[in-house]
Amino acid sequence: MSDDLEDFAEWRGNIESRVSTLEVTVETQARVRAQMDKDMSDLSVKLDAQGRLLQALADTQSEHTAVLADHTAVLADHTARLTRLEAGQAKVLAGVQAIIGLLDGQDSLSD
Repeated sequence: MSDDLEDFAEWRGNIESRVSTLEVTVETQARVRAQMDKDMSDLSVKLDAQGRLLQALADTQSEHTAVLADHTAVLADHTARLTRLEAGQAKVLAGVQAIIGLLDGQDSLSD
């Protein structure tokens, strides 16, 4: 009978040791899982912020593209107007040169 009691005491000591080890392990894993949850939450916040930043950059780029397109259209219009002005100026200069030529011809006739 004492053998049974000794076996039981040994078995109980072994079980208590194993349960203590399991309790420590479960406690450690619970802390690790809690830290993982916090880390995941932090990552989620950071990813959300980066997503908003990327969207803001995309919006700004779209606005800049629209402004650039407007400026390009204005530049094309100004270039066309300048070309017409230069052509008109060339005609005016040719006309002025013709008038000067006629006036020079009259000056030589009056001498």
